[in-house]
Amino acid sequence: DDLLEEIFLRLPTPDAVARASAACTSFRRVIKGRAFRRRFRALHRPPLLGFMDAAGFHPAQAPHPSAPLTGALAPCAADFSFVPAVVSSASYIPRGVQADGEGPRWRPRDVRDGRVLLDWVSLHPRAMRICCYMEDGYEVSILMDFGELAPRDRPTWTERERCNAAEFHLAVCDPLSSRSVLLPTIPEELAVQPQDYLREFEPVLAPNTSEDGEEEHFKVICIAKYHTKLVLFVFPSTTMQWSMVEPPISPSLEHMSCFDCVRGCFYWTEPYRWSDHLMVLDTRTMRFSTVDLLTGYHMELRGLPDQSFDRRRPNAVVLGREGTLEMFSLVRQHGSFALYHTSLQNNSQEWKLEKVIQLPRQYHDYSISTVGAAEGFLFFRGTLEDIPVENVNVDCYSMEVNTYGITKVCTKTEKYFNRTCTLPYFSFPPLLSEPTI
Repeated sequence: DDLLEEIFLRLPTPDAVARASAACTSFRRVIKGRAFRRRFRALHRPPLLGFMDAAGFHPAQAPHPSAPLTGALAPCAADFSFVPAVVSSASYIPRGVQADGEGPRWRPRDVRDGRVLLDWVSLHPRAMRICCYMEDGYEVSILMDFGELAPRDRPTWTERERCNAAEFHLAVCDPLSSRSVLLPTIPEELAVQPQDYLREFEPVLAPNTSEDGEEEHFKVICIAKYHTKLVLFVFPSTTMQWSMVEPPISPSLEHMSCFDCVRGCFYWTEPYRWSDHLMVLDTRTMRFSTVDLLTGYHMELRGLPDQSFDRRRPNAVVLGREGTLEMFSLVRQHGSFALYHTSLQNNSQEWKLEKVIQLPRQYHDYSISTVGAAEGFLFFRGTLEDIPVENVNVDCYSMEVNTYGITKVCTKTEKYFNRTCTLPYFSFPPLLSEPTI
C-alpha cells in the first residue's frame, strides 16, 4: 500500500487518479485514505472545472485537460437548488411573470477554495438605489455594479432615499458536496451605524490561510463603500456573527469591483483606467495599505498610444515565481491585444517589464478583456462578434503565469458581452477532497 500511494501521488491529474481508483478495490482503498488525499492536494493544485457567472456554470470543454472530469461534475457544480431559498420563491414573483431562470434564485458572487459565495436575487424590491430598475413593467432588484450592463441597454435606475446593508441575503456552499450555510443578514443596528449613503456593496470570500490547507472554517467580508467612508462587515463561520470594522485608512479608488487574491490579501485595481496605487486588504488583520503603481515601467506603459479601456479590466495581480508581486496589464495597440508582464521586486519600489505576450489575433477592437487571476493562472475572454450585440459567443482562456501557455477553456453564450462577472471555479473531485463546509 505504501508503494501504491507513492505511485498514485505521481499521477498527473485527478481524473487519472479516478481511473486508477476504478481499477480494483485495493487501489480504491489506498486512494480513499485521508492521508493520501491530503498528500495529493498538497502536491497538486486543484483543476480548473470552468467558470461561474450570473447565468450559471460553464464547464471546461474538450480539448481542455479538465473536460473529462468536468463532464462528470458539471451537474453538481451548476446546481444550487440544495441551498434553501430565502423565502418562498412564489411570493416574489409578480402575477403574470413566469418562474424561469430569470426569476428568484441564488447567484454566484465569489469563488474560492472550493466554496461559492451566493447572493439571493429576487423580483422583490430591495432598498438599493444602484440595483433597482424597471423591466417589462416590473421592478427588479439585483446586486451588481454599473459596469455589468452594456451602456446602451442600461435601464433607468430607480431613485432610492436610503441603501441598507441589512437587506442583502448571502449563503456559502460547496456545490460538489451539496452542503451550504445560509448567513444571517447583517444586523440592523450594525447596518445603520455608518449613517451615510451606501454606494457599493461587494461581498467576497476570504482565502484559506491555514498552514495545511485543511481549514473547514470560512470568512465572508462585505466591502461597503459609502459616500464618505468605507466599512467592512465581517462574518467568520467560527462565531456565526457579524461584526463591523471601519479601517483608519479608507481606499481612494473609485470602484472596488476588480480585485485579485495574493498571499491572503486582496489587491484592488481600477476597472477602467490606471490608478496611482493598488489598494491592499490583509484578510488576517483587516487592515488596508497601498502599493505604488505608477513607478518604473508602468509610467511608460500608461503613456502608450491607442489605449482605451472602454470598460475592459486592464490589470490583474498575481504571485510571482519567487514570491514577488507581479502584474499583467492588457494593452490594445493598432487593433490587437497584448499582455505586459511586470514585476515588483521585494527590495525595489520600481515595476520592471518581464515579457510581452501577444494574445490571439482574431480578436480586435474592444472585444477582449481580462477576468482576473487565481491558482497560478490568468484568465481572459474575447468575442469575434461586433459589440454591442445580443447573444454573444464568448471564448474563455487561461494562461499559466509561469509558462505563458494559453489554453482555451470553453465557449459560452451571453446575452450581452459582460466583461466583469466571470468567476473561475477550481476544485478537486469528491474522491480526492473533503467537504469544505
